Amino acid sequence: MSAAAGADTPIRPAGPGVPRLVGRDRDLELLGRALDERPGLVAVAGEAGIGKSRLLAELLRERPERVLVAVCPPFREPYTLGPVVDAVRGLAAGVADLPLTALAGALRPVFPEWAGQLPPAPDPLADDAASRHRLLSALAELVDALGVGLLALEDAHWADETTLELLLLLRARRERPRLVLTYRPEDVRPDSLLRRLVAHTGVTRVEPGPLDAAGTADLVSSMLGGEPVSAEFAEFLHRRTDGLPLAVEECVRLLYARADLVCEDGAWLRRDVAELDVPPSIRDAVLERASRLGPAAGAVLAALAVLEGEHPPGLVAEVAGLPAGDAEDGVAEALAGGLLQEDREARLGFRHGLAARSVYRALGAMERRRLHQRAGQALERERVRRVAELARHFREAGDRPRWAAYAEQAADRAVASGDPRTAFGLLHDVLTGRAAEGAEVARLVQRMPMYAAPGNGPLRELVAVLRETAGSGLAPKERTEVVWQLARLMFHVGDMEAASAEMARIVPALVRERPAAAVRAMMMLARPLGTAHPAAHHRAWLDRAGELIGAGPGAASGPPAGPAVERPPGTTPEDRLSFLMDRAATLLVLGDPAGWAAAAELPDGGRSPGEVLQRARGFANLGEAAMLWGRYGDARRHLDAAAELAARHQHLRLHALVGATLAHLDWLTGRWPGPARWADSALDAGEPVLRADALLLRGLFDAARGDHERARERVAGAIAVGRPRGPADGSRDPSAVLARVAITAGAPGEARAATDAAWELVQAKQLWLWAAETAPLRIRALLGAGRAAEARRAAEAFAEGTRGLDAPIATAARRLGTALLARADGELGGAAERFEAAAAAWDALPRPYDALLAREEAAGCRLATGDREAAVAVLRTVFDGLTALGATGDADRVRRSLADAGARVAARAGRPGYGDRLSPRELDVLRLLVEGRTSAQIARVLGLSPRTVEKHVHSAMRKRGVPSRTALAVAAVESGDVPTPRPTPHS
Repeated sequence: MSAAAGADTPIRPAGPGVPRLVGRDRDLELLGRALDERPGLVAVAGEAGIGKSRLLAELLRERPERVLVAVCPPFREPYTLGPVVDAVRGLAAGVADLPLTALAGALRPVFPEWAGQLPPAPDPLADDAASRHRLLSALAELVDALGVGLLALEDAHWADETTLELLLLLRARRERPRLVLTYRPEDVRPDSLLRRLVAHTGVTRVEPGPLDAAGTADLVSSMLGGEPVSAEFAEFLHRRTDGLPLAVEECVRLLYARADLVCEDGAWLRRDVAELDVPPSIRDAVLERASRLGPAAGAVLAALAVLEGEHPPGLVAEVAGLPAGDAEDGVAEALAGGLLQEDREARLGFRHGLAARSVYRALGAMERRRLHQRAGQALERERVRRVAELARHFREAGDRPRWAAYAEQAADRAVASGDPRTAFGLLHDVLTGRAAEGAEVARLVQRMPMYAAPGNGPLRELVAVLRETAGSGLAPKERTEVVWQLARLMFHVGDMEAASAEMARIVPALVRERPAAAVRAMMMLARPLGTAHPAAHHRAWLDRAGELIGAGPGAASGPPAGPAVERPPGTTPEDRLSFLMDRAATLLVLGDPAGWAAAAELPDGGRSPGEVLQRARGFANLGEAAMLWGRYGDARRHLDAAAELAARHQHLRLHALVGATLAHLDWLTGRWPGPARWADSALDAGEPVLRADALLLRGLFDAARGDHERARERVAGAIAVGRPRGPADGSRDPSAVLARVAITAGAPGEARAATDAAWELVQAKQLWLWAAETAPLRIRALLGAGRAAEARRAAEAFAEGTRGLDAPIATAARRLGTALLARADGELGGAAERFEAAAAAWDALPRPYDALLAREEAAGCRLATGDREAAVAVLRTVFDGLTALGATGDADRVRRSLADAGARVAARAGRPGYGDRLSPRELDVLRLLVEGRTSAQIARVLGLSPRTVEKHVHSAMRKRGVPSRTALAVAAVESGDVPTPRPTPHS
């Protein structure tokens, strides 16, 4: 070829190079300054492919301190503490020479290969949270001993909760190491601790944005030897990729592979601009590039896609099924093609997680199974077995025995590390995947931390598995165990009738084989919830349980009178304490005043972790039972005791549940601001019962403010997401709340329908204390529908059923019922006196809101009799009280009554002008924004549209002079506009 011909022919480079960092000088400077000058965490946030990892790599390249880089892989099952544990393994060959204390013995479960170098393992703790805290403290000590000055966590959106708790612990110390993490906000779960971590005051948050057209041109040029690119080419790529660096890079490599990228007249351009169609998705770009590689390179890519993360070449070759020479050629080709990269230890991995997932999803089902089987077999031979990974590989390979074995080991490690949610998920997958059979099913169900279940759905799936297992060919003893676990789960998900029948059938076998389980079964049957059995039926089971455990009727701290009853074999002091606590609460729920004496005589002992948990749980149950009686002082005392024990001993889930009960008690007793804040924070809680309670409280607030339709929606939502509640839950029974809303909205038929089921249940069980909330509502509804005789029969039945019962709530409800009947009979003077008596009874509990409503009705009767002066005086007091509580809808109704009576009340102030100050609604939005809520979530909490939320956010940004939502959140916390966010309740 002549020189002239060569000059006229478009040339191609040897291949696109690795792009340099483009357009990130300001971000890099901000990160470096934050690490050097400011305390707290540094967070790099952005979507996939925006360049977070590259920015972090550039930052760390020049750091003087010792750096520990932990990378969170996109495992479908989180590997508890895996990112940090693996990073520590890469940093240290051993720990024999490190100055570690006895606390480091807690690290043995996560570093089994260093067992001979670590101190002895400490005594086990009964509580998961305490075990987790000890393990995290030990790991923090190890990081300090290694001299780590900077800990970087990459892809934190994939981190397990325990790893995030470690960061919270390290951040709280305000000592070394400094912390920096990268994450994708859109991939963070609503209940993830990561939201709490990055929302703290003092967090420096960097959000690299997409490149502009000029930045796109610079990045492409850096891949092509520094030569310029045409403006048309740069604009084309920018338009197609929206300036996402990863997408730009992938498209350049694709264009090059197609020979559609040429250099003419000193500038890079693409052929035939009009006809070339660059795929808009990275997936298509990755798969087309992969298809151009040879078979060996393709096998290497498939093996790494199945393995996930970074791995040594030998393991990759074994999983790929390639001879060493072919594997080396395939690795070299994949590296040259830019799909793979090597780390400092020569381990191979995809350059981007998106590419790995694209290759994995393109594999056929048979190919996936074969590769997962190879991966599992290869990883089994490693010195340190990563059991969570092994469980994943054998699950995908369809190797059920090994899947079940490794999943159980991984669940054990997760529980030991304080991560029960992961443990539940691992075992749930094994059971629903039918990897366990026969008696193994019951054994695994028994081991599952049911309190960590994410709602009733997974539990109902386990019920189906147990039903199927119970119907298979099992030995009698095995079937008893399976049915016992089945009945327990059915109780848990609310199938009370079926659960009771199953449990009653197996009690005789449990008495013979497992007395402790028999006592628990009898106590479940003694709970008068969800069935139509009369109270006497439940009381009989309660007495039988007492006889079996040696603490029969009339005994709390000692055995019953008469012949001594020895504690049956297999029961413990913890079992006895559990029975005594549950017996007192069950008696109260059964409407038996003996429960108060049983509660007063509870033993003071019980110092073991298990006994402490039983005391905390028992006090929580006693508090709820006291609320059913309307003895709110006793309720608060027991609930405070439960909360204190749960907090001190780190029973986090129980503490959250007690907090929900206390929030409802605060609503009843007129302390409304606290419950409102609690409900807002719990609407996105991981625990379904917390979300249900939050929705129920929000519905009560909505009704009081006059938004009846939204109140109905909230209560319907509470019924949909929470465990079934009924009249035994008193004021937390959704049917009672629905009836209250319907009465306020003037829909008596709807109110009667809402109370039908509860009323029938009370009649069947003859537990009239349960009707204290619904009886006045039902009487109102029947009177409103013109069914006065039926209303009178309901009032008489309730009065007779609660006669002589020292239950303040029953007293108030009876007085209110007689007032309603007197008014219906036209006895307005007597009705006014009875409404005032009911108000006094509500005040005594205290329930100020209900007392104000009763006084409003008394005033209405006074007005009807012509006693205007007295009525107006009462209505003014009621108006002031309702306004102070925040019951604005009710206050407006009273205002109208005053106006009808010719009395004037100052109108509420109109919308004020706030100037540069944030309005109350803007502050509401900002508080939720700081907690990490999206606009849609904020809209749901505040009852606004997402568009209105955005208007409030932009208004607040303008007033504070900040350019982004993140900067607004930081400024709001630092200025004190909103407090530092509290933890969101979770399971």
